[in-house]
Amino acid sequence: MIDSGAGKVDQGNALQIFHVNFNCSDLDRSRAFYESIGFKVVNDFSATGPDSKQQSFAELGLAPILNLPTDCDGRALLLALTDQPRTTRLDLIEWITPRSERPVRGNLAQIGFGRLCLKVKDCHALHARLVQAGRTIYSPPVLLDLGGTRQWVFCCEDPDGIVIEFMQFVAE
Repeated sequence: MIDSGAGKVDQGNALQIFHVNFNCSDLDRSRAFYESIGFKVVNDFSATGPDSKQQSFAELGLAPILNLPTDCDGRALLLALTDQPRTTRLDLIEWITPRSERPVRGNLAQIGFGRLCLKVKDCHALHARLVQAGRTIYSPPVLLDLGGTRQWVFCCEDPDGIVIEFMQFVAE
């Protein structure tokens, strides 16, 4: 609840997090990573080229909305962990125009997006699969007591260095 300043309480207008956007350098590589941890493609906006019937991002009207150049274009996927209509989605975009290089990430304490945390069934099995796949992993799963619960936790990087945290809650 938000105090509107007039002594009235505003319930707010936001309903849920619909999607989280990650820009990636190679959509196919990122797709493979996220599918390997359980995401499924919900929408594919990745068709490009002269034979494609897909409109460019600029033709769709995204340039002014995202404050991008009028010729912006890219390839994108919307992914989800479940088929439920209200589930939060992951929006992966490989920008073709403008093209960007991945900035150097400082540390996880810097201002801005830090990491995405996914609740998982089995941290140890997932950790083993990611190690076998050669992913950058910070530590093996560690058992923590946080906020009155116990959970196994570890972090790894996606193909572009975005940190994904995996958390398995332990039943007491």
